[in-house]
Amino acid sequence: MRFNPKDFIKISKELKAGYTEAHYRTLINRAYYGAFGYIRERLPIYTDGISVHREVIRFLENSPNRNENEIGRKLKILFNKRIEADYKYHIEVKNFLCEYVIFEAEKIIVLFDKKDYF
Repeated sequence: MRFNPKDFIKISKELKAGYTEAHYRTLINRAYYGAFGYIRERLPIYTDGISVHREVIRFLENSPNRNENEIGRKLKILFNKRIEADYKYHIEVKNFLCEYVIFEAEKIIVLFDKKDYF
């Protein structure tokens, strides 16, 4: 069975039950990768290096489709939150940020799946 990156978002919701900053940081990471992985495998992006994140975001931001521009903007915000959670330990991660990240990750996927782009 093929793995569905959206399952990372399910895991991030499970991590909400934890109350440590380690839970919160991991939750943000998994929610981002859920949205990123879902979109990446549906775009004509063939890079596998570390810059693949920026490549996907750039592809979306430079698209002539306004819906994809919005997705790129939102994904970039989540990417930056993921970087903070993974590497910037001096920045405290709060519960409300976790709620926001999960909400945005799900919203990104819904926007991407829309058939009637605006």
